[in-house]
Amino acid sequence: MEGCMRACRSAREARGPRLCGRSRRAEVGRSRAVPKANNRIARGLWRGRVSLPPLCASAPEVEPQEAAKEADSAPSIIDDLKQTAMSLHTKDQSASGGQKAKKRPEFKPTRSGYLRYLVDSRAVFSTMEDIVQRKAELAGLKENGLERSGALDRDIAFLESQGVSPAAVEGDESPGSEYAAYLRDLADANLPGFVCHYYNTYFAHTAGGRMIGKAVSDKILDGAKLDFYHDYPEAVSKLSRRVKEGLEGVASDWSEDERQSCVSETGKAFKYAGLVMRQMTIAEEE
Repeated sequence: MEGCMRACRSAREARGPRLCGRSRRAEVGRSRAVPKANNRIARGLWRGRVSLPPLCASAPEVEPQEAAKEADSAPSIIDDLKQTAMSLHTKDQSASGGQKAKKRPEFKPTRSGYLRYLVDSRAVFSTMEDIVQRKAELAGLKENGLERSGALDRDIAFLESQGVSPAAVEGDESPGSEYAAYLRDLADANLPGFVCHYYNTYFAHTAGGRMIGKAVSDKILDGAKLDFYHDYPEAVSKLSRRVKEGLEGVASDWSEDERQSCVSETGKAFKYAGLVMRQMTIAEEE
């Protein structure tokens, strides 16, 4: 028994003096003070009220990487133009208030209407290419391989050699001539706005335009392949990529107002393109 009592006293001495209830709560409070202080520091860091010293002297070496990251995240004018075009397309689809879309009429191109379309397209493309040659700001777009005026010259000559005459147009000017005049004025008054038309015209042609060309060829040209759709010096994907890079370079130092003046022309680009495209279906003259 005496041995057991000595063992208990030794255990109590090893644990230290026993605390009363109040003392124990104070001790627990002190043990929790450190995490609370850490929480205050964390909250201060989150709110910008507390700053920590650099972890090492070489920290400034990260700055070039951060600058490169910022450069990579610079806004893309191509992305802006794509998003604007998609939003306009979505708006057109929902204009009927959710009603079922009407069935589109059958596509019925005519030979004379198609030649009128090619003549109007030549007016548009040749005007754009002349403006690119004339404007120093657009030097990055010169001789990029997507130019179409030369191919259009050959296709127009081919159809004329087949005895086809371009369909007559209503009014003093054809849609292509009217569009070309608008582009010349726009390039002098608002070059970013002209870039919008340039982008939409060339890239609409390399995408949906070439599919339309095949449909026209199958319907009225006995499957003939026109240079307008097929004659490129390299793969269209490679040429398109380089032209997009050129457009990004043109827009790289634009202000926000200039970027907005560019994308705001998307609606007009769609309108003029639609007017020119409709020339394909002008009825043959009796």
